[in-house]
Amino acid sequence: MDWETLLYVSVMAVVQGIAEFLPISSSGHLLVLGRLFDLPDVFTLSILLHAGTLLSVIVFFAKDLYEAVFHRPRTLALVIVGTIPTVLIGFAILHYAKFLEESLLATGCFFIVTGVMLLTVMRNYGQRSEHELYFEEVARNVDDEDGDEYEEFKKDEPKTAATMSFLDAILVGIVQGIAALPGISRSGATISAALTRRFSREWAAEFSFFLSIPVIAGGAFLEILKIVRDARADAGSPGVVELFQNDPNLQIYFIGALISFGVGLFALHSLMALLKAGKLHYFAYWLFAIGAVCIVWTACVHRDYFMDVWNTSETIQNLLEQLGITPEAPTP
Repeated sequence: MDWETLLYVSVMAVVQGIAEFLPISSSGHLLVLGRLFDLPDVFTLSILLHAGTLLSVIVFFAKDLYEAVFHRPRTLALVIVGTIPTVLIGFAILHYAKFLEESLLATGCFFIVTGVMLLTVMRNYGQRSEHELYFEEVARNVDDEDGDEYEEFKKDEPKTAATMSFLDAILVGIVQGIAALPGISRSGATISAALTRRFSREWAAEFSFFLSIPVIAGGAFLEILKIVRDARADAGSPGVVELFQNDPNLQIYFIGALISFGVGLFALHSLMALLKAGKLHYFAYWLFAIGAVCIVWTACVHRDYFMDVWNTSETIQNLLEQLGITPEAPTP
């Protein structure tokens, strides 16, 4: 076993377990670390680490999932309806904008977009009153619960599984599809979208992770099938056990998935506590910092290219002339 690769994968697994549930984009962080560590087949590793955190979602919400599947068919239907636009948009991004999955510059820009979203949406909507505060307000200010004032006040009650609409599910699903872009936090984007639709904070988080299950599970299943298919084509149809035994990198990647599962359980508890406290928007400052690092890093690595664009763009040259600035030529 390659202990250096195991160390790198373990670090990425810990980051995945934390970043999948905190609103800082796990895919973006994995791309950055993959570049830094120069690991082979980072996309496969990312899928398997996502599968580990998916298992932590299933364990954490096991009771609620059981209720949804066997006793709350409407909740199951909402998840299915929300998954449809996610799949359509996600596949479109992966097919037509695949290059973005490997672009550090795009990732840095999307980190900043996520940070702006957290500061604007999470800070404003993350403080919304919950049901207990709502009923306390009713008890203080409304004497007649059958009157018009009570009915008017009830319109602002935060949405739950019983009161959200299928349109709500579609809109959150659309946002989840857009979050296939690296640097856009899936949890941050979907919870933000749910809060703007006036979901309660608990249900916003719960629905967000319910919605992630079919997408991540489907992606992990397809990636595992691809691994098995490619290995059989190269090695003459080995079984799954033989494939696992013969590929040391695959063994390490599965160890990483187990680590991301354990860390993910801890991160889920932290997310729910931070969401209830209305403090998720503080992560925006980290996203601004790492987004700026990604952009500067890309500019330094591709300095000559950017200087060529800078020096050959008529628009930039005209603007510089108006400002009285003459750019320096790149040092050969």
